[in-house]
Amino acid sequence: MSSTTHLFGRLHEAVRTADRILLVAHKKPDGDTLGSSSGFFNWCLREGKDVTAFCLDAPPDMYGYLDQLHRYTTDPAVFQERYDLVVVFDSGDLKYCGVDKYVPNLPQGYLLVNLDHHVTNDRFGHLNIVLTDASSTAEVVYRFFEENKVPLDHRIATCLLTGLCTDTSNFSNAGTNPKAVEAAATLVGAGGRFQDILKHVWMSQNVDALKLWGLMLSRLRYNPAYDVVATYILQTDVTDISNDAVDGIANFLNAVTGNVDTILVLKEMPDGYVKGSFRSLTRDVSKVARLLGGGGHKKAAGFTVKGRIKVTDKGPVVN
Repeated sequence: MSSTTHLFGRLHEAVRTADRILLVAHKKPDGDTLGSSSGFFNWCLREGKDVTAFCLDAPPDMYGYLDQLHRYTTDPAVFQERYDLVVVFDSGDLKYCGVDKYVPNLPQGYLLVNLDHHVTNDRFGHLNIVLTDASSTAEVVYRFFEENKVPLDHRIATCLLTGLCTDTSNFSNAGTNPKAVEAAATLVGAGGRFQDILKHVWMSQNVDALKLWGLMLSRLRYNPAYDVVATYILQTDVTDISNDAVDGIANFLNAVTGNVDTILVLKEMPDGYVKGSFRSLTRDVSKVARLLGGGGHKKAAGFTVKGRIKVTDKGPVVN
């Protein structure tokens, strides 16, 4: 028996025997954390479990097509209650998830499960299922269902397909692998609503978002010394922009600037911090992100640092 099979078996048994379950998506949620956790949530509901889904920030409206997404709560009071099982999705650590201050409030006696695919994950769970060869956490959940012969339905399939599509940029970025493509075919066959994903995630950009993309494209700067193209978003440019919008422009630039190795998108946050998103063709940008307190994958990583963006002749810098 492989170690992954053993871990999947332990999680399946933990769900089977749990009376109360808490599922946690990371703050400022993207398609993968919502797709993987909502797929798991729909399965738990189908199994008749008493299950709660939490996210520190309300899920973006564009993911409203996901079944049961309206049942996610943003109320930290859920961490005062007793659970047998707590599962965290798509988070390298509890701080990134946004629950590092809340988890210690949980009454003792729970099993903390860490489901993820990031190389930089710090293995914070009692049970760590971190598959770094997976394209997404949705793929990790898909493999869990496959290993335990869990039947798929259109609700679960649509959720997991969302995570696969968003983390692979519709199967176009370097994270795409044969298992992801195989999983997508199976999920579509199980009733996964791919057209809903296309319509709501990729084809519903409003005029303000498109103007913002135009502004970021006009700010592109190339640094030949490092073979990096960078752009930026100032806090004064927009009042709110989702992680998916930032990742979307980074993925787009990575696809259309194929003669440049690395893309960097900087975004000013309202709390005096700057978020950075790397995309690369050959470099291990997770090492750079980790040095800056972040993490991610070899070819897609991010970080957050204190400061403001300063525009120079050579491009944007943070100081």
